Amino acid sequence: MKRLLPILFLFLYTVAQGQSAPKSAFSAGLDLAIPTNSIYNVGLGASGKAEIPVSSAASLTITAGYTSLYYKKSLIGSSRSQDAAGFVPLKAGVKYYLSEGFFIEGELGTSIETNYSKNKLFAFALGPGFLLPMSKNTAIELGFRYENWGSGRVRQTGIRVAYHFTW
Repeated sequence: MKRLLPILFLFLYTVAQGQSAPKSAFSAGLDLAIPTNSIYNVGLGASGKAEIPVSSAASLTITAGYTSLYYKKSLIGSSRSQDAAGFVPLKAGVKYYLSEGFFIEGELGTSIETNYSKNKLFAFALGPGFLLPMSKNTAIELGFRYENWGSGRVRQTGIRVAYHFTW
């Protein structure tokens, strides 16, 4: 899997042909979380992201969503299933377009636990992404990120597929 990611990035980089300068945009999509060294096995969620341009290549972003992280079966020790842990990540960041359709993004914020102890965890995320155009103002956004919540309490690789539109 680790060897396939650079090949995938190179392929998508050559295919991606988005706008050369960012415009105001919004995207709504699905998130897949793959936790590492964690009590969680996998996470599924949805998110919305607003993008406000500040220069020809950079935009400020605001992201909100909901993620359910599912516990590993071996932790339960019985046939009873454990309810998924719910989190509401709220982040602000910067998206920088390196070329047409290819960007890197960094975000800081919080992830609020919705069940159990209702902790507020410091969150940061960093990773690349691609815009695959569908028409002049719409695209499919494919993003990859490393995400850390609560100083290592939840570390995960995130994959986001979203419908992205500009105005």
